[in-house]
Amino acid sequence: MGYSIQELSEENAEAWDEFNNRCPEGTFYHTTKWKSTLENALKIDLKYWILWKEQKIVGIFPLRHRTIVFLNGLDPIPYSGFNSILLDHDFNPRDLNEILALFASKYAFCLLNMNNKTLLDHIGYNHHPTDNTGNMVLDLQQKSPDSVWENFPARKGQRKFIRRFDEKGFEIRELRRQEDVKTFYRYYAENLIRINADILPFTFFQKLLETYSQDEMRVTLLSKGDMYAGGLLTFVHPASKTAYFQYLSLNRSLPNTYHPTYALFWEGLNWAWDNGYQKVSFGRQNMDPNNARFRIKTDFGAEYLPIYSRAVLFSKTTSLLYQLKEIYRGSQREQNQ
Repeated sequence: MGYSIQELSEENAEAWDEFNNRCPEGTFYHTTKWKSTLENALKIDLKYWILWKEQKIVGIFPLRHRTIVFLNGLDPIPYSGFNSILLDHDFNPRDLNEILALFASKYAFCLLNMNNKTLLDHIGYNHHPTDNTGNMVLDLQQKSPDSVWENFPARKGQRKFIRRFDEKGFEIRELRRQEDVKTFYRYYAENLIRINADILPFTFFQKLLETYSQDEMRVTLLSKGDMYAGGLLTFVHPASKTAYFQYLSLNRSLPNTYHPTYALFWEGLNWAWDNGYQKVSFGRQNMDPNNARFRIKTDFGAEYLPIYSRAVLFSKTTSLLYQLKEIYRGSQREQNQ
């Protein structure tokens, strides 16, 4: 069908960003600027590939280079709310295996995140599901802030959680000072330690403040005098009219009558609405209605958008190693029962 792949370079970076901006599924995390941020701040070995059909870009693949034992491969970019491959609206899913063959000539495996479930039916190589996650997204065109407020169940107390901060004299303000970032980071790290999640270094947040303008990134703090309740770092992507709630900072030492997440999310989605954004992403999440974080996001009207993840194994050696790994995992589970 005349497909070819080309690694991202200075010469084609503008074409990459143009495709991302016109693609309905394009995001902040697919920009070349975000790629540079990950590389410079976190020293990640990224491999971005452009898919061409003759003289037209029909897809972009933001990926990371990985070496497992002696095998070179690719997987989705880390620390990014959205990291699926993006394909043109008229891409024929039946052509996917031809595209994968181009990567098979260079790599032993490739882990892919996809937004279109139909693509799974056209992977001819040995492949296995990996993550079972999705993105929680609020469509403000369907649910305005007024609608979200009215749909808060009275018995759950969300309105009370939000009003309490106003009643107690707390205020939300935007920050740009490095000094404020230290406070934000302290409680960001404490919150992630509590939920046993990966923590990014402080230098990464310093880099964000240096790299992104107020038109690209917004950081808010919820406080009353010296009493810090929480903060929220939001990325924005005007081309897709989307705001991304990316990093949450919470003071877990507050009395349990305070729930800063509600106040921060509420102020954030109203800000997005007032500034013409059509969607708000609440971040990556497992599909688990029993999870407290999942419930909070659904309280705000967010819907779960599944990500279709596959480990595509291009060689017999890779397939054998994968099978051995699964056998080992199974035996470990049996021993722990």
